[in-house]
Amino acid sequence: MKRFLILFVAAIMLFVSGCSSNPSEPAKTTEPSATSKDSTKDQTSDPNAIAPEKISAKPIEVSWYLIGTYTGDEEIFKTIQKYTNIKIKPISVARADYTEKLNTMLASGSLPDLMTLTSGQKYADLYGPQGAFLDLTSYMNAGKLNAYKALLEKYPPAMDLTRSPNGKYYAAPRIYDVPYRVDEVLLGRTDIFAKNNLSTKFETFDDLYKTLVQLKKLYPDSYPFFVRWGASHLIANQAYFRGTNTSFFLDPAQQKYIYGPESQAYKDTLVYLNKLYSEGLLNPNFATITDAEWDELLATNKGLVTIDYPQAGDEIINKMGSKIQPGFEFTAMLQPAYNKNRVGTTVLSGYYGSYKVISNQSKYKDELVNFLNWTYSPQGINALQFGFEGESYQKTSDGVVKFLKDFQTAATPNGTIKNAGLNDQNIFSVASQTGLNTFELNGAAMKKSVSFLQENHAFGKATFDAKFSNANEKKEYTDLKTAIDTYVEEASVNVIIGKQSIDTWDSKVIPQVKKLGSDRALELINKAYSETFKK
Repeated sequence: MKRFLILFVAAIMLFVSGCSSNPSEPAKTTEPSATSKDSTKDQTSDPNAIAPEKISAKPIEVSWYLIGTYTGDEEIFKTIQKYTNIKIKPISVARADYTEKLNTMLASGSLPDLMTLTSGQKYADLYGPQGAFLDLTSYMNAGKLNAYKALLEKYPPAMDLTRSPNGKYYAAPRIYDVPYRVDEVLLGRTDIFAKNNLSTKFETFDDLYKTLVQLKKLYPDSYPFFVRWGASHLIANQAYFRGTNTSFFLDPAQQKYIYGPESQAYKDTLVYLNKLYSEGLLNPNFATITDAEWDELLATNKGLVTIDYPQAGDEIINKMGSKIQPGFEFTAMLQPAYNKNRVGTTVLSGYYGSYKVISNQSKYKDELVNFLNWTYSPQGINALQFGFEGESYQKTSDGVVKFLKDFQTAATPNGTIKNAGLNDQNIFSVASQTGLNTFELNGAAMKKSVSFLQENHAFGKATFDAKFSNANEKKEYTDLKTAIDTYVEEASVNVIIGKQSIDTWDSKVIPQVKKLGSDRALELINKAYSETFKK
């Protein structure tokens, strides 16, 4: 989204959670997790069930395009080979280079056997009908993708959202098989807040501002509010917590799409961010900061409050090691209310539009269809999250996962195996409750964040964007939206950095948005919403 990441939460009936990256990844759509006495049991079927037939009758090797730094020797690929007879040759790419390299491959017509597509819906809908990706429809009709189809049907509207405008299926989405998983939340250096007797619950945005001013006085070299993943990430999250959006979005009260930047809430967002920027409370490189630079600010007390995934509180300790000071804590805080209305954090559940596709050029189409289906089966779900049962992990009688190797996880941050590939959102197809319990809810920071958010009733509900069934209307909408979003983001940044006055917003920016076709775009997206959800 936008950034990608993705990290999401589960709730433990004792405490509900909501997390994606995606960021992201809505609506961005949103996600967390929940737990109860039964939270250690997956919501699919028997996790120890064995796939009905061998995935590949003979050993084969296939290439897989995905984000990461894999060699092919990691635990995840050894696990896949043992279970399926398929050796994976990863073609891994850095997140920053992902889109450019993907577009180059698609233009060349030379594709890997298997691909993980972030923002996958647009690629599947465009290039699937052109013949780049294998049409899965006939395999679904023949029962070859029974596990895959069962999970799509379990989480409406996953079936409709995955289907391309021509009625065919070219891709397999990621599924969060949990009630919800938390996406992005307001996070802060809660150890520093406690040390200085500062509240982590903000009733208004003015309360948050005053706290940031105090932090700047206490830590003059800091940027009390610091963000990563670009200008859109900064603006979108601030707008979201004011009940608006940077573009066209579904208003749950009206059950129709409206245009966010026309609202007073959006203008208030820009005025607020301009105040933070002009007073040195916001990192000035918010549009270009790298993950490494962001990590450095956080670890060295120069970045104090942000909006990000709650897992970041555990991940930063693993990544920064000795730079982390004793007592360091980075956990959730309660986002401010706007006009006395507090918006719940974004959460994810069920369908998520990160897709796996099979190249139409692959020599191993049938084997990869079997493999794809296996990733949605109970055995495949466990394998891609935990490894090979009996070698990588075992389950206790009550379903708790115990690793048999020294993997680095949130619960075991000092593990010596740091890049096993287990529970990698670019690799797995389904996130189970047991997986969330094992990898996310075991981290000390994550546990505290989830508990805090649950106690303060801070979770929202998963939402889904409309799906176009008419290819021409989708293209028209996409073209209009792209031009409008590009123009508005530039204008928004100019307001934030003081280059343009907010006084010109209604007289200059919105009229230009109208000229670019915002009314037509709204007409198209609301028609698609009605068709998708049969309103």
